[in-house]
Amino acid sequence: MSTRGQRLVEAMEKRKMQKQLALAYSLGVNESTVTRWKNDGPMSIDNAISVCRYLDVSLDWFLTGDGNIDQHKPSLTQYDNGDDKLVASFHRLAQRMNETAKAPLLNFFDSFPEI
Repeated sequence: MSTRGQRLVEAMEKRKMQKQLALAYSLGVNESTVTRWKNDGPMSIDNAISVCRYLDVSLDWFLTGDGNIDQHKPSLTQYDNGDDKLVASFHRLAQRMNETAKAPLLNFFDSFPEI
């Protein structure tokens, strides 16, 4: 079974995050903090949740190694039409965005006339 630090490295690789400095900056922590996490150092629950949201990985998988990295995502195959797939994709994107990033996107959608 892998360690939490190994799962962090795996998550970064799968999400194409090559620089831990980029992850540190995105989470508002020092690069040395990410290094400590990679070496299985202490991590708060809040930081674990932030990592999982940012990298879009399962919190259960990240903390315990149970399940798989994407088990938190609804399967797109469960949807039977394109609209539902679009909604599921937007939902996953919205989970990763902060309120500042969401605002212009919401304004864009609100600019369309009601049909």
